[in-house]
Parts: sequence; structure tokens; C-alpha cells
Amino acid sequence: MTSLERLTSLSDTIAEKTKIVTEYLSSKGLEAASFDVNGLDEFPISPDDKVPSQARLDLIAATRELHGLALGPKEGLRYLAWDSVNSLSLQAVYEFQIAENVPLDRTISYQELAEKVNVPLLKLRPLVRHAMTNHIFYEPSKGLVAHSRTSRLLVENPQMHAWVGFFSEDLWNPIASVVNAMKKWPNSQEPNETGVNFANNSDLAWFDFLQKKEGLAKRYSLAMEAHGGGEGFKVEHTVEGYPWAELGEGTVVDMGGNQGYVSFAIARAYPKLKFIVQDTAGMRAPEVIGTIPEDLKDRAYLTTHNFFMEQTVVADVYFLRWIFHGFSEKYCIEILRQLRPALKKRARILINDGVLPDPGVAGAVEEKSMRTMDVMMQVTVNAREREIDDWAELFKTADERYRFLKAWKPEKSRMWLIEAEWTG
Repeated sequence: MTSLERLTSLSDTIAEKTKIVTEYLSSKGLEAASFDVNGLDEFPISPDDKVPSQARLDLIAATRELHGLALGPKEGLRYLAWDSVNSLSLQAVYEFQIAENVPLDRTISYQELAEKVNVPLLKLRPLVRHAMTNHIFYEPSKGLVAHSRTSRLLVENPQMHAWVGFFSEDLWNPIASVVNAMKKWPNSQEPNETGVNFANNSDLAWFDFLQKKEGLAKRYSLAMEAHGGGEGFKVEHTVEGYPWAELGEGTVVDMGGNQGYVSFAIARAYPKLKFIVQDTAGMRAPEVIGTIPEDLKDRAYLTTHNFFMEQTVVADVYFLRWIFHGFSEKYCIEILRQLRPALKKRARILINDGVLPDPGVAGAVEEKSMRTMDVMMQVTVNAREREIDDWAELFKTADERYRFLKAWKPEKSRMWLIEAEWTG
């Protein structure tokens, strides 16, 4: 296909997929997502409706490629190199609490806003106007600032607010320090030789650093809720994607389960199961710990345990969601070995994590997300995402008595389920 034919093909795809999406929304009496302050912040297309859901993903991929081709490689590379400025204006919005100081029901002048956030007008205005190019705020008339739907999320959605703070504030310098960390500690698998360590001049591993820096543990917890609620990462896929009912009245140990929101969701769907949620002492501190819902207090428990220490709880399933992708091979193997003292025959290890696709096999949206996650693991923990063969090899290396069973991706999910059995 020639370059001209590709442009035409993409524009035809965009028209075709847009028609599918808009006709679906119209048939349901729904509106599309909008940047209007009172608009929808998510596209209201259910993944259960496969045709319009896939059309939306195809539309995202086609518009992205067409945008890149219309720019051309040279201009596209120039834009890519200075895209970090997007994070700069977003960081300023977060750090100076600009969204919180723009009224939800009226406009505010730049001068008044500058006084409220204690930032000089001539420094504030360029940052806010740059944020507007990313649909954060808008300027209904010259000199006045108003909320968009995007900026309103920063005020009303604590999870998204934490997500923005986590990446634009907490990880801003560490991301920029990854290459320096790679030069300083080549071939390292250690969790305290990362961009976070280089940027903060710290020798603490990420999860220890997380608990030492004021407010970071709680912000991280909220940010992970935002991530867990994203398309393809919703807890429902975990609830529905595994045959939990076959466990009967079994016990599940949710290792590194944070505040237990995933276990709570599974417990509500399967009322015979008992859940023991384990995490480190720092995640069980009074200022961080969540609470167990009243309806689950007889079947769910928040307990303290470090999964690098010997496991003492005998259970039917040991569940680890978004844990292994946070550690290098060396430490993943150690987690599996520390489980062995508690394992009964046929106990299952169930991992809910990512699986890297072969290049070009997954859709563009999914592949971009997975490749980004793969790189991000270097920033904080010196880890990576894994292919299916890598998962099987982890179990084999940890102990020959582990039997790798299978890995599968629940429908509509971007996360996989990886299962092994203890045979010893």
C-alpha cells in the first residue's frame, strides 16, 4: 500500500468506525464523552457490546496513526521530544492546586486565580494555557478560566487526582533518571538501584520508600484504584474470569492485597469464600489502612505479612494481583519459594498480572499500554513485564514441584490470569 493509499484507508476506517460508534450511542439514547464541564468523562460503550466496543478501539488506533502520518516522521519526532512539557503543566496544576481553586459554577480571572494559588500571574498563565491544549480547563473569553470535564475530575475524583499526582509529582524526576540509573547500576536486579533511587538519593527499595515519604502510600493506593478501574483493568474481569465457585468454602490469601478492594469484590460474588488480605506493616498503618465492609467482617481480614518472609497461612489459593510485575526474576522466585512451607498438595498460585504480547499481535491501544507498563517497571523497581514462557520459567526455577497449568486473558480484560499448582 502506498503512502497516499494508507492515508485514504485510514480516513475511510475512521469514518466507518465513527459511524458504528455514533449509531450505537444514538440507538441507546446516549451521548459521547465530552470535554464540556458537565459532559461524560467516559465513553458509555459497554464491552459486552463487542462490535461498537471494538469499533471504538479501532477508531482510537486509526486516529492516532493518521495523526502521526499527517505530521510526518520528522515533525512527529520533534513533537515527541518535547512532550514532557505536557507533564510540566499537569504537575503545576496538581502542585499548586489550580483545579481546586477554579470555581465549578463560574469563571475566574487569571489575576484572581494567581492570587488564590500564590503563583505570579506571568508564570501561572502560560502553564494554565498550556494545560488547556490538553483539554484541562478552557478560556470562554479572554482572561477568564473555567473548568472542562477533565479539570473537574481533578476536583471530584480522588482516585484520578492521586493518579495525576503520582505520575506528575512523585515519579516526575525518577522517570527522567532511569537512563542515569542504568549507567550507574548496569544489569542490576536490585529494587533499590532505580530511577527512584537516583532521583531521590535514596537506598530504600520502592515499597519501603513508598511508606517513608509523607502521603505517598495513601496516594499510591488511590492511584492503583484509578488504574484498577480503567478499561480492561476493572476488578470485574478478575471476579468473573476465574472459576471461584469451584473452591466451595475455600480460603484465599490475597498477598500484597493493599486495602482489600479486589478481595471484597470477589467475596461479595462468592459468599462461601474466606479472604485473608496480606500486606506490609506500612500499608497497615492507622493513617493508611482501610476498613472491612460490615457485610464481609466474618469472611475478610486485613492482616500484616511480608511476602518475602515464610508464609504461615494454609490456604487453597494464593492470589497475587499486580505483584510479580513489580519485581525482577530474583525476587519473584524468592516470593514463590517463601510460599512452600504453607503449601498443601494441589494448592493453587493464581497470578493476576500482565502478559506481553508478541510485537504487532495485540491491538494498538493494548500494545501501547503494555509497552508503557513494561518500561515503567524499570522506573520504580527494576522489573519488567513477562511473556507466557517467562511465567512458566519462573515457577520451574523456583521449585520443580510447581506445575505451571495455564495462562489466559478473561474476555474484555487487559490483565491475564496465570495459574500453577503445588504437586509436592
